[in-house]
Amino acid sequence: MKCTVCKKDAVINLPRHNLKLCEEHFKEHIIYQTQRVIKHFNMFKKEDTLLLAVSGGKDSLGLWFILKGLGFNVKALHIIMPFGEYSEKSLEIVKSCAKKLDEKPIYIEANNYLDIDFFKALKIYKKPICSFCGKIKRYILSTYASRNSYNTIVTGHNLDDETAFLLGNLLHWHVEYLKKQGPILEGNQFMPKKVKPLIRITDEEMSFFAKVSKIEYVVERCPYSKEAKSVFFKNILNEIDKYMPGTKSFFYLQYIENIKNNIFKKTIEEPKECKICHYQTYNDDMCFLCKIKSKYRR
Repeated sequence: MKCTVCKKDAVINLPRHNLKLCEEHFKEHIIYQTQRVIKHFNMFKKEDTLLLAVSGGKDSLGLWFILKGLGFNVKALHIIMPFGEYSEKSLEIVKSCAKKLDEKPIYIEANNYLDIDFFKALKIYKKPICSFCGKIKRYILSTYASRNSYNTIVTGHNLDDETAFLLGNLLHWHVEYLKKQGPILEGNQFMPKKVKPLIRITDEEMSFFAKVSKIEYVVERCPYSKEAKSVFFKNILNEIDKYMPGTKSFFYLQYIENIKNNIFKKTIEEPKECKICHYQTYNDDMCFLCKIKSKYRR
């Protein structure tokens, strides 16, 4: 198998792009696909101040290396969750990558920042742990970015993540989630814009990019992710993509370009302000976190 570009030995086959690439040209391909998304959706420019959420996984750490290499003004933020050895290892990996990049990330311990006990609050929330964890992380990212003058929040969600979310939301017709799903969530008075530059890149491709770029990352899944339906949806979509390469990309990008922009563009509800912490809320005068905190004493 020879590289489509230079005819050297190829190390990976990308059927949906009709490409076989050597190590060097594969890395260039991933960087190009990232730049392509940033430019196409006008996500951010060199003068923007970016806050990148880094978890310790391949996607966010790989994106950190890419954005730093492209010369963007990016600061990494790692949220320390109370998940025992998994959180400890994630923190260790982020610190190791930071040293390699000569960067000083921001480290925030979730319980301390929010003044809660995560698992006690979860009992009050009464929904799956992955749902609560995601809301907590979004709250921390949004409030920290707003308070510290970052104009764009960047996350490492890739094509597999986005197609799994899209399939789940379509199967259950979660219209409010479908309205907001996309590579960009525009900002408002409560939070900056959020962007996802990796939407053209798969799990497998980011894993291989980390390998050839010698980026150490947490391989193990979160111990609580077995409750996540997204894992099930990813497996289904991967099976479809094996038989019809490019289906995941077509499914997601066609939704963004042709469905979302035509149906949901002008129907997104404007948020209100939480009377306690001033974060956004859609239903009542208190956000989800302040409601939980009002129901227990730490």
